[in-house]
Amino acid sequence: MALKANTTAETTTQILTDRGLKVIASVRESPSATDLAITNGSAQIVVRCVERPSEPDRHALATMLAEGDFTRAFIVYTAEDQPHLSGEIESYPLSRIDELAALLAKESAP
Repeated sequence: MALKANTTAETTTQILTDRGLKVIASVRESPSATDLAITNGSAQIVVRCVERPSEPDRHALATMLAEGDFTRAFIVYTAEDQPHLSGEIESYPLSRIDELAALLAKESAP
């Protein structure tokens, strides 16, 4: 599981930076989760990279939002059988990371 989270984080970082977003930090939160701190110029964003999204992941990200560390939070996952969830913390499969990158890049455009 640790390898997948790390690979997911590396792929996510590459795609986000290719879209002009700045990855400020990468933190290995646990063997199965890596958090990426990102800015698009107008927002501080955290992206948690995991194999499967879980309630503890959502809770941790919601806490970061509530504490004011970040203005947006997302989960990127590799498991194919997980639904795309929307709400305060949206989740994206790694296969759709381009959509998240495009959304965040569009929001940063003047």
